[in-house]
Amino acid sequence: MDDPDELLKRRLDEVVGTRYHEARSLSELIRIGAVKWILGVAFAIAAAVLIVVVIESHRMPPAAQQPSPKPVTVTIVPAR
Repeated sequence: MDDPDELLKRRLDEVVGTRYHEARSLSELIRIGAVKWILGVAFAIAAAVLIVVVIESHRMPPAAQQPSPKPVTVTIVPAR
């Protein structure tokens, strides 16, 4: 009969593949986590910059904006 640990490892490999390796030490956990955080921050900054660039590129230049309309004088006539 197979060892329960071996059976568990074999089933884990079937589900997640053989590329799954548990981090062996605290330094590996920090290194793996730091890479993910740095990439996440970099992508967030890139997305924010992309949004600002798109918004700024679609703004109308000051010369293309319509001038303010002339003021209209309204005379209020009292009721009779």
